[in-house]
Amino acid sequence: MNNLPNDIQEIDKRIRNLKTKSSQNAKPKYSRLRSFCEYAFRMAADFAAPVIVGLCIGYVFDRLLGSKPIGMLVLAMFGVAAGTLNLYRAAQQVDKDMNKE
Repeated sequence: MNNLPNDIQEIDKRIRNLKTKSSQNAKPKYSRLRSFCEYAFRMAADFAAPVIVGLCIGYVFDRLLGSKPIGMLVLAMFGVAAGTLNLYRAAQQVDKDMNKE
């Protein structure tokens, strides 16, 4: 680079500075469909996980205590309540993310 004239070296330096600034400011661009699918899968998992855990724990309680459907139904209802709360929180997060853009 020392063999180049000063004005070309200066232009090269300016280009390198601009490239580093633009790479620091660049945000990853996602399509609207991709972000929608990410939110949809997250919400589905946030709702399904507590319900499944509640059903499994209720099944174990029913097997140990011999109270066939009661424990599973009660803990499934708690799972649905927890899943609904998770959906509410996820919806608030989605709203914050959408308002940022």
